Amino acid sequence: MASLLNVLSEKNKAMGSLAISKSGTVVYSRAIGFSLINDKEKKPSSTNTKYRIGSISKMFTTTMIFQLIEEGKITIGTTLDKFFAAIPNAGEITIGNLLNHHSGIHNFTNDPDYTTYMTQPKTQDEMIAVISKNKPDFQPGEKGEYSNSNFVILGYIIEKVTGQPYSKILTERITSKIGLTNTLYGGKTNVNKNDCYTRDK
Repeated sequence: MASLLNVLSEKNKAMGSLAISKSGTVVYSRAIGFSLINDKEKKPSSTNTKYRIGSISKMFTTTMIFQLIEEGKITIGTTLDKFFAAIPNAGEITIGNLLNHHSGIHNFTNDPDYTTYMTQPKTQDEMIAVISKNKPDFQPGEKGEYSNSNFVILGYIIEKVTGQPYSKILTERITSKIGLTNTLYGGKTNVNKNDCYTRDK
């Protein structure tokens, strides 16, 4: 393991942290790459560095959706119009369609103007308006095609069903229960709190 990580680090082919545990005890941990890169500085990563996990967050959203299904608060067949009727085909799109990317809802991150607002906070209403303005890429259930819109909507559904913000539900339902003390809902990057930041400014 160490030799592989050495090669990846030396060749600048990976950055990140790795931990291996056995029976609840960490037996190996290693960080490679940098937690801060800009035109003035390169700061090596440590095992305390926190990274933005992007689409890995979808597994947390999926877990919470299935928790709500188990609790009888929604079903896999619950339709989107119960929450966001303005989205095209909302009456035909189910929770299941959103989970398996068979909804036909256009992926908003593919829009040409996405990069102009991607770092700006948006309210739930604003994001639903962004998603709703696009025509469906296909009819619900017709095929599968990856769309970040599906999981943004699922996150909002979790908030509507529980009456709590996603950040609080994530802590209560998942991270606090399994000891993920450094896994949290993201905010503004703070390199002084071990946040990874590698974009040039």
